[in-house]
Amino acid sequence: MLLEINDVKKEIADRVLFEIPHLTANRGERIGIVGRNGLGKTTLLEIMVGEQTPDQGNVTRNGTVGYIPQILPEDAKLSGGEKTRKAVQRILAEQPNLLFADEPTSNLDVDSVKHLERQWKRFAGTLFVISHDRMFLDAICTTIWELDQARITVYPGNYSAYEAAKGLERDRAEAGYEQYQAKKRQLEESQEHHEKTAQGLRKPNKRFSSRQIRAAKPGKGVQEKKQHKTIKALEQRIDRLEKVDKPFRQKTIKITLPEGSQIKQGNTVLRTNKLSAKAGKKMLFSDATFSLKSGEKIALIGKNASGKTTFLRQIMNENDAVTRGDKVKIAYFDQQLKQVDLTKTLWENIKEVSVHDDQMNRDCLGSLQFVADDLVKDTTVLSGGERVKLSLAMILLSDANVLILDEPTNYLDINAMKALEELIDGYSGTVLFVSHDRTFVRKVATTLLVLENEKLQLFAGSYDEWEDAKKTSETRIEEDKLLIEMEMSAIAAKLMDPQLTAVKKAELEARYQEVVAKRK
Repeated sequence: MLLEINDVKKEIADRVLFEIPHLTANRGERIGIVGRNGLGKTTLLEIMVGEQTPDQGNVTRNGTVGYIPQILPEDAKLSGGEKTRKAVQRILAEQPNLLFADEPTSNLDVDSVKHLERQWKRFAGTLFVISHDRMFLDAICTTIWELDQARITVYPGNYSAYEAAKGLERDRAEAGYEQYQAKKRQLEESQEHHEKTAQGLRKPNKRFSSRQIRAAKPGKGVQEKKQHKTIKALEQRIDRLEKVDKPFRQKTIKITLPEGSQIKQGNTVLRTNKLSAKAGKKMLFSDATFSLKSGEKIALIGKNASGKTTFLRQIMNENDAVTRGDKVKIAYFDQQLKQVDLTKTLWENIKEVSVHDDQMNRDCLGSLQFVADDLVKDTTVLSGGERVKLSLAMILLSDANVLILDEPTNYLDINAMKALEELIDGYSGTVLFVSHDRTFVRKVATTLLVLENEKLQLFAGSYDEWEDAKKTSETRIEEDKLLIEMEMSAIAAKLMDPQLTAVKKAELEARYQEVVAKRK
């Protein structure tokens, strides 16, 4: 056991962030910490590291500690991804027994994340990681700690196992709610029946006087009392039923553009013809020629600094090599969040741009975890993540029919990312987006724009199909390399023959150089 938590409690401004009676972590465990933004995941990690002190309780650490914080020290010479890679290498070189990492993948491209996965799978100590990257959590985690409602729940397995367990919990909760509703309905129907019976006993028959009825049925008052007694008993049984709240289930939202803004499915919305871009003297891509169709959800993927944002800006700046289709109206999301007017409330910002009714506006905001009280808030008091979600909602609800989203998943927790996946899936327009979150790309993209080796090319298929095609290509290359190395070995063996003629030796040496060049 490398870490033990006992009776730890932490409060911020009279709000309990979490209370943890007892938790342990053993050598070799790789623990993913998940939960919505603002619940205290980073605070919990800092308490476990020793950077913060809990209000009560204690944390026992057995061994050396390594820590990669979410915000790394500034270094003008390094990009965010380079800083993260450097921090990881430094920590791993120290070989700590306990390694804590807060959002280590946020600035890394896909290849760098995969490399980090390989490194941390081999890590012999105990790892704690906060991450919103579901595929990363799937690849490395052996345990998930969920922070929700001020407590930690432990789930064995990786993120997929956690999601499966949560699904079973939801199913059980819904079954429990249905049973509660059925029992309550049964008791209420029985109560209603007895009330009608009691009313029938009280109601006088017009053909007879009350005196005649009492004389004919002396037990009628007794029967009425009996009915009221039964009704009272049923009321008590209903009150004693353990109340079960209806489990929350996100409703599917379809955002259909107004008729005047719609572009027929399959029509070209953007076309490039021999589009090129440079960064200084470095060529980013050249001769890019392709068309994007209405209704497609296109993921633009590539390594950091490969030119993705440059390409998006070329579209927005109406480069001569980029042609827009008729009726195309573009909305652009970037990290500057220029759509949000900080002088207005959240609801005023939505009403300013939305072409939909209030119910659709509320449904869209609700799916992104905004509640009724948030609508009247000044946008200045919203967190960075909340402003991102508001900006995305404003773009989705506007009259734009082509959305260009540059890293929309940054600052979103997993629940918000899932909501955005559903919203984009139910959006009738075209979406071109950049994201390094592989799960998000897998679930949303119908088409890929792949930027690699200074080429920007369209791949008409899903992310999984592209990965399969890439694996097939890589496998073919590995097979070719193996055949070449076998030929090199065979030539080397022949060159060792003492009876080899000078002419034959020259031929073999020339062939060997050809094979070496081919291998390179």
